Amino acid sequence: MWLLPAVLSSIGLALQNVYFKKNAIHVNAFIIVWATLVISSILYSPMLFLGIPHLGNTFWTAVIARLFIDSCAFTLYVKGLEKAKLSLAVPMTAFIPLFLIFVSFFINHLLPTPLGIVGILVTLLGVYMLNFDHANRDLFSPFKAIYKEKGVLYVLIASFLWSIVDSLQKLGIDNSNPYFYTAFFQLFWAVCFFPVVYLYNRKEFVAAFQWQTIKRLLPVGGLDAVQVFGQNVALMLTLPAYVRSVQNTSIFFSVIFAWYFFREKIDKQLVPILLIISGIILISFAQL
Repeated sequence: MWLLPAVLSSIGLALQNVYFKKNAIHVNAFIIVWATLVISSILYSPMLFLGIPHLGNTFWTAVIARLFIDSCAFTLYVKGLEKAKLSLAVPMTAFIPLFLIFVSFFINHLLPTPLGIVGILVTLLGVYMLNFDHANRDLFSPFKAIYKEKGVLYVLIASFLWSIVDSLQKLGIDNSNPYFYTAFFQLFWAVCFFPVVYLYNRKEFVAAFQWQTIKRLLPVGGLDAVQVFGQNVALMLTLPAYVRSVQNTSIFFSVIFAWYFFREKIDKQLVPILLIISGIILISFAQL
């Protein structure tokens, strides 16, 4: 039962990446982020009527800290997809569970299991192969590629920030409930991000309310709601590790969509991406 909503979430996330890249050409990254938050928060809002739990200082600390970190991460992610090939940028999100292991070590004093270490090595091998320069056969070419491709570097930084966000998100949910937290935080984020978008470029902000721009942005917010809804339903039915394993197949779906929608060449990227997904699955099962 849980597999279907988890796959739905994965496909929704991959399609959202396509829309991010497609619309980044025409719309400012800040506006794309804000519009996604506004549209998805409207769709999430009915969950607020399920009740408001007791909210303590820990909840508000987690919410405010996540607000700043997630805003930076989301904006960097959209800008990264704008500047780099989708098939090169999206696989950098494979580092999220890797970063999360180290973040969890410092916060919760947890060490990876032997299976988790194998997963880390397999994932790193996949990322290494993904950026390897077969023409020059330079062993250091993957590291140079990440530095050279600013879009890939942006997504890598965003992935690190999101590993911190994961911990803050768990803290917020533990001190409220998943339904209220999802609906409230998205709306709170949209309201707080409004002045940033407005002051950054008032002219582009006003232009975003034209019907042509709205039509471009509606699917992005809708897909955001679909992928989060699928994630939440799956989490109610099974362990988070299983859901995360399936969700991270969005890397594979994103590469396929990059080939289909943008005609990116992916023949040399399929094996590395399959290695990345395999490593993620091993890491997820290691955390059971």
